[in-house]
Amino acid sequence: MPLITIDKQDLLELLGESIPDDVLAHNISMMGTDLREVADEIDVEIFPDRPDLLSTEGFAMALEGYLSIRTGLPTFTVHNEGHTAYIDEKVAKVRPYAVCAIVKDVSLSDGAVKSLMQVQEKLHITHGRNRKKVAIGVHDLEKIAFPVTYTTRPKEFSFVPLEWYTELTIEEILHKHKKGIEYAHLLEGFSEYPLWIDSKGTVLSMPPIINSEDTKVTENTNHLFLDVTGYSRKALEQALTILVCSLARRGGNIYSVQVFDREKEFWYPDLTPQKMDVDLEYINRWLGLNLSWDEVKAFLKRMRYELSGHTVRIPAYRADILHPVDIIEDIAKAYGYDNIEEVIPEISTIGEENPLEVFSRKIGHLMAGFGLLEVKNYYLTSKEFFERTRINEELIHVENAVTQEYSVLRSWLLPEMLYTLQSNKHYEYPQNIYEIGEVITPDETAPERTREEMHAAAVICHPKASFTEAKEILKALVANLGKEFQLEYKDHPAFIPKRCGSVMVKGEVGIIGELHPEVLTSWDLENPVACFELDLGKLFN
Repeated sequence: MPLITIDKQDLLELLGESIPDDVLAHNISMMGTDLREVADEIDVEIFPDRPDLLSTEGFAMALEGYLSIRTGLPTFTVHNEGHTAYIDEKVAKVRPYAVCAIVKDVSLSDGAVKSLMQVQEKLHITHGRNRKKVAIGVHDLEKIAFPVTYTTRPKEFSFVPLEWYTELTIEEILHKHKKGIEYAHLLEGFSEYPLWIDSKGTVLSMPPIINSEDTKVTENTNHLFLDVTGYSRKALEQALTILVCSLARRGGNIYSVQVFDREKEFWYPDLTPQKMDVDLEYINRWLGLNLSWDEVKAFLKRMRYELSGHTVRIPAYRADILHPVDIIEDIAKAYGYDNIEEVIPEISTIGEENPLEVFSRKIGHLMAGFGLLEVKNYYLTSKEFFERTRINEELIHVENAVTQEYSVLRSWLLPEMLYTLQSNKHYEYPQNIYEIGEVITPDETAPERTREEMHAAAVICHPKASFTEAKEILKALVANLGKEFQLEYKDHPAFIPKRCGSVMVKGEVGIIGELHPEVLTSWDLENPVACFELDLGKLFN
């Protein structure tokens, strides 16, 4: 977890009250952070899901609500003076997304400067994955001529990087400048490099490496231009919102920038509060309490929300609120974890291993006994794997996936097992493997709209692999479990017609078949493959 250091006097000035150290210590801990100590400087570990607490100002906004100094939804006014920015289509292959905003009338006191540097650094490390996902630039607005453009330039292009005395080419920056050496790997392999440039040709920054000396922020700076670039538009918007709200809490005035991103138009920052409905019975069931709507409303105001009817308005800077359960967690913090009565359950239980886990382990032992080698693959996989296997089912996509290779949750074990075979073609055959693991499928009837199942799959690959061989292994497996099965004809695109069937054990529990030649071709497999996949939950029950 990131550790931040807060100047206590600066925090108290933002809160507008003098608060004893013991009161600070207790409430900071109960607010949901890991307090190290309270002295002239306060050391606090911030959980990764709360990037808005990485600045002194963001921490003050949360704490002043928790202490009932200022409660309810913080409001921010966004002004417009017609500033514009253009995103060149050339950045699409380098660092595709960029957002920006302006904050004026900022008093850069020592505390403000320390906080700004700290939140920028911590956001880079955590939210920004060491600048790969998100990189932030802060500039002196008065040194910039609008409109600004986010574009690319070749390695021979030159400008004066921050804290340098003369112009360097981009190539020289990457090999000579401290920051260039440290982050050069993020731009490795590109022929052109991303730059922010104003209408007079002045370079603002070369993200994610270094800012320009020409737009350097000094002790006399009062107006700031903020740019954020990276690979996830949502992550950039969240980082920009956190920054402008922090500076606004310091007394700054927020101004929007109209961004023309290729064929689309955006206005940044967008500080519209998110809305989410909550249910009182659901809240009380989760917390084991009997709260009224009035109590819930009061607790939410302390956590800087606003409740209207059954709808909660959420501050724009709260990037962590994804589900009503996240709001319920904040209600619990406001109620006080130390106020929740410890109750011994009225039932007596004896701990034991989950019977399905015992059953799964038995399956594994049997598979190994049949001469199959166990493999383990990731829950996250690629949609392409399913397309290559001709499995056309709805998949659960990961929002803001870092790579396309890991962008969906698997609903079958088979596609990744075929990838395992493809990756091991240089080894001798037969290659007979099995895997036992969870798969996740959409389920609109479940509260989470997903269903997790335990599956087992066996894949046989060698020159004489056949449906019959896979069936014999399945027959031995089911017999050793003391069960009987039947096969019913099934037509599935992944398998050869008439060499595929549903596995029936008091209902359908899986599928067996010999893979279609087109599937083998798509996976570049030269030997036939026979396989089966079972839902262990259904088989166990």
